[in-house]
Amino acid sequence: MTRDTRSKRSIRSLPVAGGIGVVAAMAGRELLDRTREADLHGQVALVTGGTRGLGLALARELADAGCRLVICARDDAELQAAGEELERGGAEVLAIHCDVADKAEVDRMIAVALETYGRIDVLICNAGVIQVGEFPSMELADFQQAMDVMYWGVLYPVLAVLPGMRERK
Repeated sequence: MTRDTRSKRSIRSLPVAGGIGVVAAMAGRELLDRTREADLHGQVALVTGGTRGLGLALARELADAGCRLVICARDDAELQAAGEELERGGAEVLAIHCDVADKAEVDRMIAVALETYGRIDVLICNAGVIQVGEFPSMELADFQQAMDVMYWGVLYPVLAVLPGMRERK
C-alpha cells in the first residue's frame, strides 16, 4: 500500500475486501476438511504467506495432520514468530524468507526446501496483498504489486514444484 493510499481509504471499499476474506475463509475451510480426510502424516507442505491469517491457520492444521512444514514470507520478524509458534506446537518447520513475486527467490526457497526435506508434497499458494482505496487514489504500482504477488507468486512456486510432484505421481 502506498503512503497516499492509507489516507484515502474508503468505507465503500471495505465490503469488497470483506467479501474476498469470506471467500478465502470458505476456500480455506474446504481445504481443511479435505486435509482431515487425507493421511498427510510425514508429508512436506509448503505454505506461501504462512506467517499470519489464513496461511498460518493452514500451516497449523497441516502440522496437526503430521506434515513437516515449509513456510515463507517477506517479513523476517513475522516469519520468525510464526516459525517459533508452530515449533512450540510440535511442528517441524523450515521458515524461509522469500518474495514469491521474485522467481530467483522462489527458486532459492524451493532449492533449500528440497535440500532439507528432499521433496514437496503439498503446495499452498496463499501469499497475497490487499490494497484498499478508492480507484482515484490507487496508482499503477499498486496494481503491479498485486499482480506480481498474486499471479507470479502462484505460478513460480507451482512451476518449481510440479516436475517433482509429477515424477512421484
